[in-house]
Amino acid sequence: MIESYQFFLALHLYSVLVSGALMFVYLILTQGNFRTEFDFVRRIRVFLPIYYFFFAVVFFTGFLLLALKHYELSLSVKYMLAAWVVMFGLSIFQFVAFKKARKSKRYKPFRAVSFFVLLVSLLLLALSFKIP
Repeated sequence: MIESYQFFLALHLYSVLVSGALMFVYLILTQGNFRTEFDFVRRIRVFLPIYYFFFAVVFFTGFLLLALKHYELSLSVKYMLAAWVVMFGLSIFQFVAFKKARKSKRYKPFRAVSFFVLLVSLLLLALSFKIP
């Protein structure tokens, strides 16, 4: 059981770090310059499955770790659950904003929403390493 816990802990921590890096890359993709609307949409649509995959890996490895610890809810676990719920909600909001922007072909509001969402998500992720 100890080996399983250590394996899933390492997988979880690396997935969290990769998710943070992907959030930063997504921030660059949404805020960077783009030549055409097609390039902007294509970059985001190609990137989103990778982003959401690591988001799901963090969620499932976190719950595996929680199960291996017999569902003991420490302060850091409570914070991570709350942070994950907020980041998940913000991601849904961001995706809906992206769909609306694609339909209306107005990307400036989406870029503003995206900047806010990703900044808050990165802050929540960074704070998770400060909680004991």
